[in-house]
Amino acid sequence: MTQIDEVSSESAATENDLFIQSPPRGGLAGWIGPLAATVLGAILRLPHLGSPHALVFDETYYAKDALSLLKFGYERQTIEGADAKLLSGNLDIFKPSAEYVVHPPLGKWIIAFGEHLFGANPFGWRIMVAMLGIASILITARVARRLTHSNVVGTTAGMLLALDGLHIAMSRTALLDTPLSFFVISAFACLIIDRDHMAQRGSDDKSIRWPRIAMAILLGCAVATKWSGLYFAGAFVALMLYWDWQARHKSNDERATTRWIVRDLLRALFVPIAMLAIYLASWIGWFRTDGGWNREWASKSHLPQALAALLHYHHDMYEFHTHLTTPHNYKANPLGWPLMLRPTSFFYETAPTCGGTSCSQEVIPLGNPLIWWGGVLALLFMITLIVRRRHPAALPIVVGFLAGWTPWLLYIHRTTFTFYSVVFIPYTVIACALALHILTHRRVNDDSWNWQTIVVLAVVALLTAFFYPVLVGQSLTYHMWELRMWLPSWI
Repeated sequence: MTQIDEVSSESAATENDLFIQSPPRGGLAGWIGPLAATVLGAILRLPHLGSPHALVFDETYYAKDALSLLKFGYERQTIEGADAKLLSGNLDIFKPSAEYVVHPPLGKWIIAFGEHLFGANPFGWRIMVAMLGIASILITARVARRLTHSNVVGTTAGMLLALDGLHIAMSRTALLDTPLSFFVISAFACLIIDRDHMAQRGSDDKSIRWPRIAMAILLGCAVATKWSGLYFAGAFVALMLYWDWQARHKSNDERATTRWIVRDLLRALFVPIAMLAIYLASWIGWFRTDGGWNREWASKSHLPQALAALLHYHHDMYEFHTHLTTPHNYKANPLGWPLMLRPTSFFYETAPTCGGTSCSQEVIPLGNPLIWWGGVLALLFMITLIVRRRHPAALPIVVGFLAGWTPWLLYIHRTTFTFYSVVFIPYTVIACALALHILTHRRVNDDSWNWQTIVVLAVVALLTAFFYPVLVGQSLTYHMWELRMWLPSWI
């Protein structure tokens, strides 16, 4: 508390303005750090992207579904032995009957685009996911910079995300969660830009709010990738309306509440409408063809019947998601996700050569321990800042994290996995970067690097280097692999 009191006295800040810096230098100075973090992220994610030459974990579903979308416009069932045929380059793996799938199509179309460009091979079905993972680093760094008015915080957040093991492994695997994370952090960035623009223009500004439109489109893309995007949509719209209400009441307008209801609340209905339009558009392949699952319910040319058939299909999808209790060795209770207690092993083989007699090759999305375990403390610190109203960035950071984590606590009975948490790791690293900056800088407007931040980043980098072989499937002796399994629950 002595440090906080010194900051307060030196800056003569009010309680609400404590730790709020002046806007940082813009232009190139605001881009160098985030771009450096993005380049580092690419270096860690792109090399040997086609290795292992295998269908890693649920790639066995999404890589084939993506190829089916390319060939037929909808997902088809596959023949026995389809994985081996696909890996050998034989694409004749589909039956004429439709496959029952339980996720919307957009994420699979993204994977399919990579297959279209580079072929239906491990590199092809992973490349677009990797590019979205890399782009997420730049967006996270820039949004952290905007939230905190600090180039150092923005760069630190970007570096932490670039170095996080879970994010590295997930960016190299053709699953839906990294595209979901990309759309969500992009929508979050638009939300923050919209807030800042309205702070400059005033709540009665009647110009088109393009960042808000972009947010709605991106949230629609998120839901069209995985339904869990709905949690973020609800959280972000609630935060948007709270800021609108706050801005109107700060203007001392006697009709602030009425204006908020008439102008802000009603205009916010645009968001779910736009999201629904984007979501339905993602099913265009299902609408335009005759063979998709449950498509026989309706004529292809009769839109109301087609919508009724799709609605019935979605009821079945909902029943599947809410009652999924299939036993799995790597099922992880959501309560343990933030501490990385039970990471999901995606791939494990006894490697043929590693310089030893017993060899292991594994891909496991294992979060960097310093980021994840320190991140829990940083998020708790953010909550204290919210309670004491000391930093305006704390609220959106915590909202973003909670939107990605707490809804899953309602489904503890379900079969869930820790890698779902890739969607909230951007908010964790922003919390870490901001907490580190506050606790190591004595003056409010000191946006310089200090030795503490550099040491933390160096230790994080060393830990990433240590765990990197099991993030990307490199061969290790069994002893060296075992050294990286710090907790029994990681095995």
